[in-house]
Amino acid sequence: MFVMRVYNNLTRQLEDFEPINAPQVTIYSCGPTVYDVSHIGHARSTITWDLLYRYLQYKQYDVKWIRNITNIDDKIVARAKEYGISADKLSRIYTYEFWNDMAALNVAWPDQEPRATDYLPEMIKFIEELIDKGFAYAANGDVYFRVSKHKDYGQLKGMSLEDLRDGMSRVDANDLKEDQLDFALWKSFPDDESSFDSPWGMGRPGWHLECSTMIRALLERYGVGETLDIHAGGDDLLHPHHENECAQSECLSGKPLAKYWMHNGMVVINGSKMSKSEGNYFTIKDLLAKYKANTIRYFCLSTHYKKQVNFSDEALEAAEKGFDALLSSLRGAAATKQSSLDCFAEARNDRLIQEFNAAMDDDLNSAKALALLFENKSEVETVAYLLGVLGFDLSQKSSADNPKISQALDNTINLLLNMRDEARKNKDFDTSDKIRNSLTEAGISIKDHRDRESEWTLS
Repeated sequence: MFVMRVYNNLTRQLEDFEPINAPQVTIYSCGPTVYDVSHIGHARSTITWDLLYRYLQYKQYDVKWIRNITNIDDKIVARAKEYGISADKLSRIYTYEFWNDMAALNVAWPDQEPRATDYLPEMIKFIEELIDKGFAYAANGDVYFRVSKHKDYGQLKGMSLEDLRDGMSRVDANDLKEDQLDFALWKSFPDDESSFDSPWGMGRPGWHLECSTMIRALLERYGVGETLDIHAGGDDLLHPHHENECAQSECLSGKPLAKYWMHNGMVVINGSKMSKSEGNYFTIKDLLAKYKANTIRYFCLSTHYKKQVNFSDEALEAAEKGFDALLSSLRGAAATKQSSLDCFAEARNDRLIQEFNAAMDDDLNSAKALALLFENKSEVETVAYLLGVLGFDLSQKSSADNPKISQALDNTINLLLNMRDEARKNKDFDTSDKIRNSLTEAGISIKDHRDRESEWTLS
């Protein structure tokens, strides 16, 4: 029996996955800050944690997935002022945009999706408790966390306080802080219409505080203690965001915030960091205008989640061709409904299922799992079911299933096959072989029959 293993950034090693309160599993993944439309980086991250959610459910865990919405933030306030609308209205507009994108990508709905502003009373209480215990201090309307009070500060980054302080030398000093590493729990904005009242004056909560508070509140609601099984997010959040979450939560509770810390690698565009100013910024809507959701998922899952993935049109086109070839092998199979394998007791391939499980149990190795399905695509029922486990929607048609494209493809290939048959009748085997080789290079497989016309399929 295979034991699932995951890479834990807290210990920087692969570990057996052993939930705290099995069979229940709690996951918190950092969601978007809703001040703009979502981009390919958001797609990669959400598809990764959607995969984790689906696979743990497949393994019969009772999974509770929390994905937050940061709906108050300096970027949101600035963008709202630019548009001449309230921060609340702007955040609601882009929350709806995010939801539409996630639905289009067939990302499962999380069990909880807390919005930061719905937890302001809990945030204020969280800060007051930290102050009472000496872990935080107020300064001129701001409130800061004392990082020196957390004995393991820097654990996710793998750096000491001294090393981290050295890295602060280029940052403008803040005279209100006792230590330049201290971070804001509450920021003073006395004259801003997007501020909220607090014991320290009008202001807004710190980003790190928002996540810690929502995690604490929802774990309490689930009645599972104060430690998550898995905290997930992009590796750009590891420090300082996740580090600061750890510090404030663990000082308050005296317990680990999460048992396992998992982070996905970033998306780069043709080898460079994505940037609007560089003209290499791609939104999810941009991609869905050109490619199907299954293509985007196939592109994301064809690389291990921890690795950086390089986006280009060529890479997406290759992913589209690869998935279309896999999908074409399932045409006409009842299994494309992606029903439970119980419906296909006679057709199920237990060897393939075991190999698939072994790949996925190895730190969600979706790239290896997809390769296995491709190699065994003749096992249509089992492959269709396992594609569903990976989050693919087989009700989405491939690019070749567009009626006009499909008819043109049929007509063109059948014409070439007729020409090949005629060449074979005339013993012009050189022309016959050239036609077959050309079709093979284009991804078309030919099957000849003695008593009837040749057949073709996408290979």
